[in-house]
Amino acid sequence: MKTLTIRTTIGANRQLTIPLPEDVQPGPAEVVVILNPLAEQLDLKARGWTESEVAETQARLRSFEVDWEAPGMEAYDAL
Repeated sequence: MKTLTIRTTIGANRQLTIPLPEDVQPGPAEVVVILNPLAEQLDLKARGWTESEVAETQARLRSFEVDWEAPGMEAYDAL
C-alpha cells in the first residue's frame, strides 16, 4: 500500500488526473480519494489557539522560511 498527498485545483469540469510515481506498478488497484478543501488562510483562533501562541509559532517557523522556499525544495512535496 502506498500513501500519496497531492495538491491540485479542481476545475469546473470536475475531472482529475493524478500523475503517479514511477514505482507504482500497472495492474488492478484500489484508489481511495479524500477531498479536503484547502482554505486560503487557516483560522487558528477557531482551533483554540491564542494570539500569543500564533505569534510564537510564526516566529519559530520564520527561522527556516528561507530554506523552505529555496529552489529545489518542491521535491520534498512528493514525499
